[in-house]
Amino acid sequence: MLLQHYKNILCRTILLLQIIGCFFVIPAIGKNVFPTEKKIITAGGEITEIVCALGDCDKIIAIDRMSNYPSKVLSLPSIGYRGSINAEGIIALQPDLVLVKEGYVKDEVIAQLKSTDIDIRSFKNENNIQSTKKLIREIAQILGRESQGEKLINDLDKQLVALKKLVRGVSSKPKLVFVYARGSGTINIAGKGTFAEAISTMVNAELATPEVQGYKPLNTEALVKADPDFLVFFHAGLKSIGGIPGALKIPGVAQTTAGKFENIVSIDGVKLALFGPRIVEAAEELALLIHPNK
Repeated sequence: MLLQHYKNILCRTILLLQIIGCFFVIPAIGKNVFPTEKKIITAGGEITEIVCALGDCDKIIAIDRMSNYPSKVLSLPSIGYRGSINAEGIIALQPDLVLVKEGYVKDEVIAQLKSTDIDIRSFKNENNIQSTKKLIREIAQILGRESQGEKLINDLDKQLVALKKLVRGVSSKPKLVFVYARGSGTINIAGKGTFAEAISTMVNAELATPEVQGYKPLNTEALVKADPDFLVFFHAGLKSIGGIPGALKIPGVAQTTAGKFENIVSIDGVKLALFGPRIVEAAEELALLIHPNK
């Protein structure tokens, strides 16, 4: 009799829960969807920009030193830059979600974070528009911002159409050298396999040094032989060597077409090199500089 009594209670409880379920729907959170009220740390300028462009900038509690856009994130605490980023500094901020660019943070730091309750996601971003779109979709899915992600991608597509129209039919392809400078003591050029190759194609130009793979120290003899039409710097890099006058003092520059006509231009480095949501904007800016008659 006692067993039958407990069975009756269990049946009534199940029935009651079923009735309640008819009136109250509990939303399911998929394993890839992040609860909207949580705290986020971003490591990678393009990742920070995407999170903000999707509408979740206010959820970011800390950024890396590469992240400088939008300006509202500049007041946030910094977790450091590449090799200086450590797990302890991130854990101390008590984030719920950490979004990092693949290869940007040391493997041991990633392993330490994965051993905690912090949800950490890493993303691969290559130097092409398709990779940018994929990155937007991946982050949008995690944040539950799929519709905003598709709108952002549609905006990129529209900008691409306008860019192609802008550079269509140029009379010649200018030769470019992309210079990465951190003061006069550290001057490198970007070659194939970097953002420079992809950007050159986007703006209907070509690399003046196609034999260079990755980033290499600037070689005076090779620079003069390449004879670029334009030298392209990051804003901060050009400033670090004293602007255009400083660039003209770099050995070999004055002997090139770029030096003779002072065709020395600069673009915001994060916008130009990271292939984030402003990449087409950066390409259009460069196109107008190197195709002045367009």
